[in-house]
Amino acid sequence: MLPRQSILRAAFAALALFCAAADARAEPAEASLTIVSRAPVAEIRVRGVSLRSVRADDAQNTAAFDFNAPVSDAMFEKLADDLPDWIEMAYAGYDNAVIRAKRPVTFLTRTESDGFTLRIMARAESTPPAPPAPPALRGADDTAPPPDKTCDCHPLFYDTHAFRPVANIYARAATERPFDAILRGEYDAVRNGPSSVVLVDSDWRHSKNGTNYSAVVRTRLDVSDGIKIVAELRDVLVNAKSTRQPGGLFAPFNTNDVSGSLGLAVPLESGGVTAEALYGRSGFGARIGVRGASDGILYGGRAAWHEPYVYTSEDIAYRAEMDYSSIFASGEIFDGLWAAGEVRATRYGIKGDQNVADTAAFHAGLRYTFDGWPLSLDYDADGEYLLHSHLYAGAPPTPFVPLAIRDREVHAFGGSFSDDWGSGLWFDAYGGYAIDRYANRGPYGGLGLRFTPAPGFDLTLGGRYSTVADREGGAINKVQAGLKLTYAWGAADAPIFHDNL
Repeated sequence: MLPRQSILRAAFAALALFCAAADARAEPAEASLTIVSRAPVAEIRVRGVSLRSVRADDAQNTAAFDFNAPVSDAMFEKLADDLPDWIEMAYAGYDNAVIRAKRPVTFLTRTESDGFTLRIMARAESTPPAPPAPPALRGADDTAPPPDKTCDCHPLFYDTHAFRPVANIYARAATERPFDAILRGEYDAVRNGPSSVVLVDSDWRHSKNGTNYSAVVRTRLDVSDGIKIVAELRDVLVNAKSTRQPGGLFAPFNTNDVSGSLGLAVPLESGGVTAEALYGRSGFGARIGVRGASDGILYGGRAAWHEPYVYTSEDIAYRAEMDYSSIFASGEIFDGLWAAGEVRATRYGIKGDQNVADTAAFHAGLRYTFDGWPLSLDYDADGEYLLHSHLYAGAPPTPFVPLAIRDREVHAFGGSFSDDWGSGLWFDAYGGYAIDRYANRGPYGGLGLRFTPAPGFDLTLGGRYSTVADREGGAINKVQAGLKLTYAWGAADAPIFHDNL
């Protein structure tokens, strides 16, 4: 089978699924807000728009909302007058809004078929007086259903996207390094919630050494009480002009490699555990992950045994694998400044040598978001240091370490822009300058066009150029492009991030 045929089939399959879903959707209604109840619990019903993310700040008694479509500022401004015993201030700006309560409250949300419901409940230490029943609001929907006293609401603190800025850090890193299961796992940790996700991804990467194509299907399916089936199937096609072979010589290399994983993700009180079985040309393996959240900090760890390592043509030629352990944490340091960090230890193995190299590594990211602007500044650092290796003799340069493992430490300084052009079309761009202390330096950048016709559907066409290698064995001066389809369902906020993808 030709490499281009596999990629084209994945791309056409993604387009077919996306077009079918887009044709089936209904036209969204104009956003509207109705006050359903004022006492003893305030309940607000919003129709015609769905949530993209929600963040609650208990210290400030504030909830911040991001929507999947523009909303009217007037629709929220009147809340302070209509609910004077509950709301101190409310306002909206294009596709986001903020509500601040007058006293300690708990914000609760519930997904509806045409929007969402917000409940504001007094905490035990502060119970507002029950006001007399006011006259009906002008324009209020008198046919609105009464509040459901048995709804399965959840505090916004546990909302899927409470860590959205951090998720964007990991999202970009995971997109730039699509074969890095560690970063993808951290991305999954911050986007985990009551939704199910299917992702179809085709990727093309070219450097002077040749071209790699890949087609990937990943899924996280909610089956019962938050328990998810997690699975991945990956097919990599290699067309390399010259690759070092296990015998030490260089030769053209053309093959395809199939690997995958299957497991379960089980939720805990403030996090969860994931266990997966792995398979590749190197054999069988296993991977486990754990995550949690406390006081606004997300943390977790991952460990793997014999995970297939298929990033470069040399990795595939040597049937490479990894054993690793990693821990990570993320959170907001100051207002608008978010950080994410990871440390890990890795053992690389090849067929016939299970301990070809040992390394210690770190990844760190800082992101400052400008309030009210679609701009951010980013700093990323990624390093990996060789602790032990086996040297082999072969064609020059020799002796060599298989898989081209070496010391590397990359510092990247950049910025990003993400804006909604309307009608579900987004434009994303990022770029900057990267410095590898042990190798070269130069610019990097990426562009993306995304079409999101409805919550949960996301089709992305993106491209990227990088002067500096993005991980062990990676090529320099690399051009990358991809087509991605994401479909998510089961929650008001589909886990799709537009910033820095």
